[in-house]
Amino acid sequence: MIIKNKYATFIGHKYHGKFYVDVQKWTAPDAPATNKVLSATALKTAVQTITTGITNPDFPRVLSVTGNSSNVAGKVTITGTNIRGKVITEEITLNGSATVAGTKAFRTVTSIQLPVYSVAGTETVSVGITNKLGLQSIPLSTSVIEEVSGNADDTGGTVLTRDADEIEKCLYNPTTECDATDDKVIAYLSEETDSKISSYTE
Repeated sequence: MIIKNKYATFIGHKYHGKFYVDVQKWTAPDAPATNKVLSATALKTAVQTITTGITNPDFPRVLSVTGNSSNVAGKVTITGTNIRGKVITEEITLNGSATVAGTKAFRTVTSIQLPVYSVAGTETVSVGITNKLGLQSIPLSTSVIEEVSGNADDTGGTVLTRDADEIEKCLYNPTTECDATDDKVIAYLSEETDSKISSYTE
């Protein structure tokens, strides 16, 4: 099966009647950035739910949260959809000014709930994208058959993140970091049938 859109081409080949070799390509995925989804937003005296000023990631990506000072604390709750259009939610706990990554790949972000401040008028939180990209199907294992960055093989021994039930937790962390220039391509085994493989389009 071949599915094309303006960002990527997904290919699935049946293999030995049971498994599929999935070849998944990301066209010049953006470099990780701490404010790609939501720019620094001031915390207030009450919990606030942000629904405007949000930029969706270029591909289904794991998101991150970053505070601007050591006083920033609490949980950020992100709601959106996964690569298959299912509504998903994730809570990420802030850690001062550190950048904290989540564990789920979001295709879209529809709302972001921010905690209250600890010190009035000084704290902000931003939401960004990490290097981890969402897979279109659940891999058979955590191994890849082949990984390509740009026009060259990557040889870093890439390991996938696998979850048996939640596609948004099936992830690929490129050996060479995304830089908005090089395409990323991997081949991996999956037991999912054609009907389950994402038809993600834009």
